[in-house]
Amino acid sequence: MPGKLKVRILAARDLPVMDRASDLADAFVEVKFGQETFKTEVCRKSLNPTWNSEWFKFEASDEELQDEPLHFRVMDYDTYSAHDAIGKVYIDLTPLLWKDGVTEISGWMPIYDTMHGMRGEINIVVKVDLFEDVSRFRQSSVGVQFFNSSRVPTCYNLIAVHGFVEELVVNDDPEYQWIDMIRTPRASNEARQRLFSKLSGELQRKIGIKVLEMDGNAVIGYWQCYDLEGESGIVVRGIGTVVSIQKSAPVASPLSTSPPKDMHKDSHSFEDQGDLGTSPVNKTPTPQPPSPTKCVSPFRYSSDSDLPAGGSPGTAGSSGSGGGISQKPTLTTKTAILPQSIDMLEYPFFTLTVFPPGFLIHVGGVVAARSVKLLDKIHNPDEPETRDAWWTEIRTEIRSHAAAMGCHAVVGYKETTSIYDEVILLSAMGTAAIVNMRAPLPPQPSSAGSGSAVLTVSLDRQEFQKEQQASGTPPTSEINLLDTTQTADSNSKCSIIHIPYNDSTLPFPVNLTKCQLCKKQKVPDVLFSTVEPPPELQYTGKCCCISARICRAKRKAQGENNASLISDALPFMEYELHRQIMNKLKLKGMNSLFGLRVQITIGEVLLVGTATATGTYMCALPSPAPLRLSGKSASGSADLMQSIQKKLQDVTARNKDVYDLHHTESMDPGPQDSPKTLSTSTEELVDASITASQKDTYVIEVDDVEDSATVAGLFEPHLPEGFYDCSTELVPGNLFPNKHLQMITMMKMQTVTEPIPKHFSPIFNDLVQAMCFKLRSMAPLCLCKLCFDVMLPEDDIIQVYLTASAVQVREVSTQQDSTPHKGTSAPGTRSSADAELMFTMEELTDPARELQKEQGPKHSTPNKGQKPVRLEKRIVLPPSQESMNWRPLVEITPLSTIPDGIIDRYLGNINIFCIRESTSVRECGGVSGFMHGCMSEVNAIIRSHVTALGGNALVAYTLIDCVLLDNPHKNQCQCLVNVCGDAVHVLYDGSGSSTDTPSPAHLSPRSAQPSPREVLTTAGDVRGVSPDRN
Repeated sequence: MPGKLKVRILAARDLPVMDRASDLADAFVEVKFGQETFKTEVCRKSLNPTWNSEWFKFEASDEELQDEPLHFRVMDYDTYSAHDAIGKVYIDLTPLLWKDGVTEISGWMPIYDTMHGMRGEINIVVKVDLFEDVSRFRQSSVGVQFFNSSRVPTCYNLIAVHGFVEELVVNDDPEYQWIDMIRTPRASNEARQRLFSKLSGELQRKIGIKVLEMDGNAVIGYWQCYDLEGESGIVVRGIGTVVSIQKSAPVASPLSTSPPKDMHKDSHSFEDQGDLGTSPVNKTPTPQPPSPTKCVSPFRYSSDSDLPAGGSPGTAGSSGSGGGISQKPTLTTKTAILPQSIDMLEYPFFTLTVFPPGFLIHVGGVVAARSVKLLDKIHNPDEPETRDAWWTEIRTEIRSHAAAMGCHAVVGYKETTSIYDEVILLSAMGTAAIVNMRAPLPPQPSSAGSGSAVLTVSLDRQEFQKEQQASGTPPTSEINLLDTTQTADSNSKCSIIHIPYNDSTLPFPVNLTKCQLCKKQKVPDVLFSTVEPPPELQYTGKCCCISARICRAKRKAQGENNASLISDALPFMEYELHRQIMNKLKLKGMNSLFGLRVQITIGEVLLVGTATATGTYMCALPSPAPLRLSGKSASGSADLMQSIQKKLQDVTARNKDVYDLHHTESMDPGPQDSPKTLSTSTEELVDASITASQKDTYVIEVDDVEDSATVAGLFEPHLPEGFYDCSTELVPGNLFPNKHLQMITMMKMQTVTEPIPKHFSPIFNDLVQAMCFKLRSMAPLCLCKLCFDVMLPEDDIIQVYLTASAVQVREVSTQQDSTPHKGTSAPGTRSSADAELMFTMEELTDPARELQKEQGPKHSTPNKGQKPVRLEKRIVLPPSQESMNWRPLVEITPLSTIPDGIIDRYLGNINIFCIRESTSVRECGGVSGFMHGCMSEVNAIIRSHVTALGGNALVAYTLIDCVLLDNPHKNQCQCLVNVCGDAVHVLYDGSGSSTDTPSPAHLSPRSAQPSPREVLTTAGDVRGVSPDRN
């Protein structure tokens, strides 16, 4: 589908001084798209030039519009020498190709240089006009929408879920080409940055074609990452869930993202939540008003190319165009069809983590697969076949693991890699489940029978079903049909966690009990999952983030020996991570984990593993058993064992107070259906005395120094009062989010002297404690979407990146008492003595006198040398209305929704890869200052792109990669940052103040950047490195 690209350059400002004689610059701009280039006139002797150029027009095909970025190059004119480069701007044209999307990109964009950072701003206007393509035999992916959010977009209705899509493209890395030896670092960085932008567009175009072949029109839960394989090249991978969505009517008021605590009270609120963007199962999606060029049917058609172009719903349509362009006809005439059966899917994987009502039937458990490969064994590095074969093995293994648990699908699926030298570690993880793909559909008239016949299956699927029949597991289609029927007639809150497998045929032991709510079906004693907490389930108490970390030493090796060492260590690392996180879950008094994320990073002499999840107490599962120590130790250490056991009991009791879990003690766990006990040690090592006296215990064996260090790692510091944390977007339990405060990005680089928990875990704890200290004035709040990323750039150097979203929360109590206690006043009220003051003054209290009143008159005599009275509370200024309603013009958050706002329009997917290099690291504040400035510039670029699209927020922000390479001896540092998210326009409750977004043409990165108050936390805090490296 050809189109015409129109570009206009208006002005620039705040350019750097390029001419030392006049302290000015002679600036002009080169506009390049594909192989065609235009230039503006030279504006002499000005740091704020104005061009007001004519429209530069480029004619391009749809492949070029999707693959090629629009390239602006700001130059300083020199008469007798080569022109000096000031900086560049890259514009992705994909948002202009969406249906019903923005019509132009206009505003101030930062001029970015890889060696000097931001060097001014340029005001541009970009438009795209698409032409009608009448070819019947050509399919274009223009108009397919991509969403990084792992849930259905707020302002869309989900019509059908089609399945899993994946693609990868390979190219040579300019950093390792021979010409890189003679060109400047700036030229090398710009070549890589331009290539990354082009590969990203090419990948989305190829995925879009697959989406149309699967009869979809959008990709949800889109995950794209770059694998830098060194001399083997660059691999750009993308995965997602193909769906058919339809624009819905705007929602009147913003709603919260927190799942309701009690579904009997709040069952209606879940169905009406705008953040799910789905209509209930028994309702038909609201049809959109017809446009002059096409007629939209309320039911789903096989793809965008099948939407009728005339007025009849049975006529042929065309592929996606964008901007309301009329559609091209197709060869066949199709009517509204049901989604294909899940048995037809080669890989029944779904990258969604939040699901519409009725989609998730049963949850089995977490499944994972890992594989170690050698990059130098690839015969043809320029071809993707070898990498495709690697990922095919991983996905096949994941599917077989899910089948072993009696499940036919994997939800919350994700693929990651870790690369060091010539070794690459492939990882895939998800949650085995049974789903109902018909749940999002409006009711369809049934013809012959209740089930749909499977027409054809692949050879791979036939072998898969034979293995199921041989193992005694029912076929997948039977499981789906049976569970869908049962769920339709059941209104239970606990049906999702009822086991989908037969406990007698499982290859591993599991503790099973009767469900604590329905007392009919069986449930496991604990539940691990990679998805968000389902709102249908019932939770109690408060949630918290539970994490496990391990660091192992590895000897230096090369080639196959190195790959063999890593492969042999992986099972033990995963076992240790599982043991740590299970022990911490029991110690917290909780029984379920959601949002589980496991990362294993490989280095030259270190192997690091981290696991993070949100722990909560689920009412349908049994209460966790208390922790007990066991082991054959020396007689001198008996007292130590008793002291540790007492400390375990004290910490467990304190956790019940902190997380409000006292009422769980009265719940009857019920009889165990399986005599096998899942413990951290073998059954033979459990003391008989403990087994006899405490039948419901979880035993930890302590026999050596390593086990003692593991037990010591359980006692992690609590968060300060008023702070909560979770690794998920939804906050299960008694906390209710009120307002999004800000996004936090922090980094710490440290030398690891010994790979033991005593020296390794404090790196992560210090980051969280430092974040709480910076946000202490905003409590009570919850750190949502807490995510750790670990990099190993050198032998003994570890880099830890932390991203989170600070959300203001309030506690929801079951017993609401609105009567204030004596001696206290309701918040916001003032006493008569303070009525005439401009601000409220807190009363001074003497701690010694308060203690005397409590202990009685016998302690009334003060001790000698008593410390003077100190102010416990200072003067508190009442917050002004302006400060309470203040918001940044562009809000950035890793959440898919904003708690106190609602998304009324999605504007496009933003994927930015920035390279920053400096040869004067010490002068800019060391590695900490360099990294802080780099992340601030990346955030400013994001804000400028969002405002140019007419938005005021970026949701689903993800820091995919952040590689920091430091050379202190040469005073050099290089940083590669890859971030992505969805640009949106948000309506806030009581909008009309500073939250309203002005016209994009009047916005600039300078106005879109955070205020000085916001820079301290929103831009992130980059923690310092060790003193010998700064």
